This record gives sequence, structure tokens and C-alpha cells, in this order.
Amino acid sequence: MLFDVDGVVVESELLHMLTFNELLEPLEINITEAEWKTRFLGAGSASVMQTLFDEHDITEDPKSWIIRRRELYQEHVKQGDLQPVPGFLEFYQSVKKADLQLAFVSTGHPTNLAAALGSLGLMGKHPVIDATQVTRLKPDPEAYILGAQTLKVRPDHCLVFEDSPIGVTAAKTAEMLCVGLTTTNPETDLNHADLIINSFQGWTIHSILDAVGASMLC
Repeated sequence: MLFDVDGVVVESELLHMLTFNELLEPLEINITEAEWKTRFLGAGSASVMQTLFDEHDITEDPKSWIIRRRELYQEHVKQGDLQPVPGFLEFYQSVKKADLQLAFVSTGHPTNLAAALGSLGLMGKHPVIDATQVTRLKPDPEAYILGAQTLKVRPDHCLVFEDSPIGVTAAKTAEMLCVGLTTTNPETDLNHADLIINSFQGWTIHSILDAVGASMLC
């Protein structure tokens, strides 16, 4: 099992957007929810910040702003502003009971992922693939292929859980089965997934495997 983190494990996408807006308010930069989903979702903080600076003719080096935005996000997480995706923790327990391997695969920054997974008590329990371990971000399949290699399983024996179109594309390009969650994007944007669900509520790993027609997956 390979789980994306933002929007799959934790409801963090809008918190990422809000912390960008909170930090960049003095520069009169504001990202709308629609813009975040269509332009910046899964792009990575460095890419988002550089794009915004370029579009608003800001010549300052964005590196310090990227660090400040990351620290602001982590402060919100420490304050309890981050919640798990509904039903995820129960679903996670069903995966554990089935004795299936799992890893978290995200192209987010490692400290952000550590904060998010740590808020649920999951940091350090499973392998984590992050942006520093790959050279190409989603929709390139590199991160998911690395996830399969880390678990020492074949890509076609992996089941991916994703919430973004580029994440679904990455999983399918890696020749993996993929479950899309509509926590961030509408069903129509995830139509390449093998199964689409609204959240993990009401699902176990066995019912998911039955729904995608698979029995021997990791």
C-alpha cells in the first residue's frame, strides 16, 4: 500500500494554501481555492513561491520566504489545526491487521511530512518518500516507483491512494492500481483511478481490494 499524504492521510491542502496567503498578505498576494487546486496542488512549495514571485515581479530571493512558509505551516500543525482524512485512522488499522506493507509517498518537504504524520503518531512507523529523494515530481512516476522499490515489491503489486489528478497519473504511469479520494478534487478530475471514494469512512482494506478486483497486493 502506498499512501500520498496531503489530502489522503491528513486534510492539509487548504492549510498549505492558507499559510501561503497568511505569509504573502503584505505582498498583496492571495491564492484562491480554485487557483490552488488547478495550478498549485502537488507542485511543491519552492515551485509555488517562485511562480508567485515571477508573476508579481518580485525580485527578492524566495528561499527565505519558502522557509518561513514551512515554519508557519508546522506551527499551525502544532496548534492542532490539522485533522486526519475522515476514516483514515480506522482504515489504517485494517491495513495493519491484514499485515500488509505500506509506505507514505509524497513530493512534499520532509519536515512538513514529519509534522503531519507526527500529529497522527505515524512518523517513524513506515517508510516515507519525500521530495528530497526524487529528481522529478508527480505526475512523473518516480516517487511511486521508489516507494515500490523501498517495500521490495513489484509496481503491479502496489495499490496507491491519491487525491490529485497528477498523483493518479503518476500511479497509473507506474502501472499500479489507484484509489482516488475526492477530498480535494471532484470525481471528474480523478477518472483515471481504478476506484473513486469520498473518504475512508465505511471502507476496510478488504472491501477496497474487492472493489478493485485485487487480492494479492502490497
